[in-house]
Amino acid sequence: MEELVKNLKERVDALETEVVALKRMQGVQLEKKDPNAWERLDAIGEELSKSWKSKKQSWQLISESRR
Repeated sequence: MEELVKNLKERVDALETEVVALKRMQGVQLEKKDPNAWERLDAIGEELSKSWKSKKQSWQLISESRR
């Protein structure tokens, strides 16, 4: 079983490498992971929540969003 898992992992790694190579050949811009993205998203959310007001109760807003 361990050998099977190891082989599958190697195949997945090889396929990921091929996908990256194909993207480069096609001129697709590769994604870059930004470690600060979640922090910036949280900051934007806090800004929005400070400036946003509603006359409705929070439970009413949640109920409407579920409909």
